[in-house]
Amino acid sequence: MIRIAIVEDEESYISVLKEYLERYKKESGEQIEVTVYHDGDEIAAFYRAQFDIILMDIEMKFIDGMTAAEEIRKVDSSVSIIFITNAPQYAIRGYEVGALDYICLLYTSDAADEARS
Repeated sequence: MIRIAIVEDEESYISVLKEYLERYKKESGEQIEVTVYHDGDEIAAFYRAQFDIILMDIEMKFIDGMTAAEEIRKVDSSVSIIFITNAPQYAIRGYEVGALDYICLLYTSDAADEARS
């Protein structure tokens, strides 16, 4: 079982990510459990090393993804954090908090609709 957290404040991106994960689950036969958080404060507040992978946006309303990642790293050095954002200026800082990867989403809603097809 792979436990994945999606930390994203935009519902359209949450939907796309969940669809990609569902497709991976069907193609691989892997068991996946997905939990969604809508802001960095939701995951950081009571984090207890319960995920294998965190797919995290950076720009969110209450606590940004970088700050949330710093808090998560204080209690979990092994979780794979992947920043998924449309803010390329934060890429270097992402690696400073031990991110596995940094994926820049610079596409429009039309591209998101096409990706779902």
